[in-house]
Amino acid sequence: MIVGTVRILPPPGRRADVLEVLQSVQGPVRAQPGCIACDIYDEHGPESAIVFIERFESDEALDEHLRSEAYRRILGAVELSGASPDIRFDHVSVSEGMELIHRSRKPFGTGS
Repeated sequence: MIVGTVRILPPPGRRADVLEVLQSVQGPVRAQPGCIACDIYDEHGPESAIVFIERFESDEALDEHLRSEAYRRILGAVELSGASPDIRFDHVSVSEGMELIHRSRKPFGTGS
């Protein structure tokens, strides 16, 4: 699985524009083959970033996405950033949930 993260710091007066672009591509991205998830987070804090996170099941699916019209529009939102955006692609080889918590919190010296 590949997790793509785009973190944009919109300048004053451009926040709504960035959100509008990202919201307009969210549905089409979710419909792309190999897309597992596509979410937008509107941070409220000192930097007030907008974070766009996508998850794809394979490199091939991500490559197709990066060549898509939807990604061209995402790059348009990136260009609206008031500061240098943070863009990263993390390749995840293992994903665990509650089983990791149970295993980690198991008292020392007990069986399974």
